[in-house]
Amino acid sequence: MRFIGSNFVRYLLKTHPDYSVINVYKLTYAGNLENLSGLSNAPVIISFERDITDAPQMAELIAKGVNAIVNFAAESHVDRSIEDPRPS
Repeated sequence: MRFIGSNFVRYLLKTHPDYSVINVYKLTYAGNLENLSGLSNAPVIISFERDITDAPQMAELIAKGVNAIVNFAAESHVDRSIEDPRPS
């Protein structure tokens, strides 16, 4: 998990301890699971190593009941996703 996303999860759990978090990440060169150290056993965090571009997998997770989605994609090609979100 990337630095920004992991800090958002920490902030969210600190300010809203009653929330549950579904953490979806694709572990690439830019990610580091150590960024969530100390939180892996928290009962409110469910983590999935998935690719958010896999629509069927994301639909399955969302169908379980999701109130909000926050995407912290941080790779250099993200700006191109504004025009076309499909992988090139």
